[in-house]
Amino acid sequence: MAILTKRLTNGQISEIIKLAQAGISLANIAGKFGLNKTTVYYHARNYCRKMTRLHLNLLTEFEKGYLIGFFLGDGSLNRGRKTPRYIVRFALDAKRDQDISARLYQIFQKGRKQTSIFPRDATLIVKVCSKELVDYIQTCVKYKRNQNDQIRKKLLIGKGWSLEFQYGVLAGIIDSDGHVQKHLGTEIKTVSPLVFEGILGILTNLGIGAKTSIGESTKNSFSKKNRYIVYIPSKQVKAFQDKMCSVKMKRLSCLQS
Repeated sequence: MAILTKRLTNGQISEIIKLAQAGISLANIAGKFGLNKTTVYYHARNYCRKMTRLHLNLLTEFEKGYLIGFFLGDGSLNRGRKTPRYIVRFALDAKRDQDISARLYQIFQKGRKQTSIFPRDATLIVKVCSKELVDYIQTCVKYKRNQNDQIRKKLLIGKGWSLEFQYGVLAGIIDSDGHVQKHLGTEIKTVSPLVFEGILGILTNLGIGAKTSIGESTKNSFSKKNRYIVYIPSKQVKAFQDKMCSVKMKRLSCLQS
């Protein structure tokens, strides 16, 4: 592609800045406009951050599993259609989940990866731009379409997954889609039958007993789909609590101690 030599228009400069703010790499922006990276950097240097690599090898099996579990419940990714983006977002409750956002931040910090945390209405967004993370998530989570052409996440349980990794997945799911009662009985709700199947598979592998049911949506629910419910009795939670190590469980444990 030919390199532009003429002066850039204000519109082109604004578009470069906008793409840089969205996390698009300098190389991809340069390719889009037919510019060299030096020219792009000159205009975007105050709006882009140097991308850091996520070092997954620095994380424990539990921490890697936790990221997968949380993504399964409240995560989304944007790889971009025309221009690669590799953006992963985790959505939390802005009022209640400050401690959970802190755990996610600590995990990424341990992996030497820059992370953005910012409020959006009643939601707290944890945003990570990382090709390594996107690629890793896609080895564990697959998107499938149902008969109504709706896209659902499916947990791809690997035969080589360690028990520690699976405990991490379960802890992440609990912190995203779970509710821990005062006596530590834990309920996980999902509208996805595929996620429901994945949770049951993890519980079976870990030897954790649970009850299941299907409930209708409530009047105030955003989604009117049925809820697939997994309930882990308090006796089972207490037996495996140290291995699950969920933030929501820790909240209750601190109150009881």
